[in-house]
Amino acid sequence: MTRRFFFRLLPIAFIAGSLLAETSPWPFPPLSPSPRSTSSPTSITATFWNIQWFPGRRPNASRAEEDRQVRSVHRDIAQLTPDVIGLEEVRDFEHAALALQPLRDFKVDVCSNFPPREGQNEAQQIAIASRWPALSAWAEPWKPGAAITPPRGFAFAAYQLSPKQVLLVYALHLKSNRGEVHEDIRIREESMQQLRTHMKAMNAAYGKIGALTWIVGGDFNTAPDEPRFAGEKTVPGLLADGFSWVWQGIPLSSRITMPADARYPAAAFDQIFYRGATLSKAWVAPTSVQSSDHRAVNAVLNLR
Repeated sequence: MTRRFFFRLLPIAFIAGSLLAETSPWPFPPLSPSPRSTSSPTSITATFWNIQWFPGRRPNASRAEEDRQVRSVHRDIAQLTPDVIGLEEVRDFEHAALALQPLRDFKVDVCSNFPPREGQNEAQQIAIASRWPALSAWAEPWKPGAAITPPRGFAFAAYQLSPKQVLLVYALHLKSNRGEVHEDIRIREESMQQLRTHMKAMNAAYGKIGALTWIVGGDFNTAPDEPRFAGEKTVPGLLADGFSWVWQGIPLSSRITMPADARYPAAAFDQIFYRGATLSKAWVAPTSVQSSDHRAVNAVLNLR
């Protein structure tokens, strides 16, 4: 299997069955009060950051390159103030924890274990970390579609913020634009269709606990207002399900997450969408190019 699971206080027999199952596990409320139970948050700060083959910024990086990026990421991440963070392009669970060392009281709730792409020795993983105990957290690869199989998959985590308030977080790293544009678009659309199906199942399951707040973020490799992606259904599909885009109404110049380089123009591919909350503010953090070719994106959401 290509999943790394975390379950909080579940029966052993259930865990064993879930490790072999293709369906998502049923959520279980915590059996003892969480640290946040007596002081429920009124807002959430969410951060998503593609940290470019961490550590090293490239496959098969030298130890010196790894150390240089670790130092830079630590300087940048120490300036961020998230409650929950999604990381893309991290090597594995242990290195996700390494990236987060400067964030006090943080722990990795889930990190994927997707296989390397054909012709590669290392894979790009997705992790979710937070200050809160998770109800459950896991990662799933995308399933084969009608004619295509998208690379990687998604990470998911659920948090009970109060007795009747549940936060559901998805972290994504959708197909890049290094192939034929129409093929890349089809692959991203297939991923989003599978994600929306998963969300329906999670809505039915976790909705039994209380009100749901949703956050979906990461490196989408697309943007709803870029002309070359006109007609792409990846983002419109999410919006059709009642999600809002944190960059709505914000000019492109204020949300560039990949500055221009010698090969590519500037792009705004890193996104955050939300439902069941109201947006207070969103911004792109000025993280260093020594940390990643992407900048971190952030949003403060007020709970309803």
